[in-house]
Amino acid sequence: MGFLDNVLKVFVGDKSKKDIGDIQPYVTKIKTHEAALEKLSINELRSKSDAFRAIIKEDQKAIQTQIDDLQAKAENEEDIDAKEDMYLQIDTLKDERYDVEKTTLNTILPEAFAVMKETAKRFKENKTLTVVASAFDREL
Repeated sequence: MGFLDNVLKVFVGDKSKKDIGDIQPYVTKIKTHEAALEKLSINELRSKSDAFRAIIKEDQKAIQTQIDDLQAKAENEEDIDAKEDMYLQIDTLKDERYDVEKTTLNTILPEAFAVMKETAKRFKENKTLTVVASAFDREL
């Protein structure tokens, strides 16, 4: 089987090399964020998650406003056909919102991964980490 694998690699190529080539641009972008993240305090690093959520919400804001408006109109609508049309528009807008979210996530992916990497490094190096409790933490 080893001989057959070698012959196939010659004609088709090595999958692992292709995979590494595909992710290499992401690795380069992640490394550009690492130096800046090392300088952040634990609380600043922790607040990055909220910043990412804010970016996602901001990018979806226009579409979400349209969805909310259509839902409000649909609740007050008496005509079933008109209501169904509104819900079809809402479904279309939700698909668009999902596409915007995917685009945004792909944009922030390298920085988000760098944040996770830095967080993991700090947990590995320290037995305890002291942070200031956020409002969300207090609710929990």
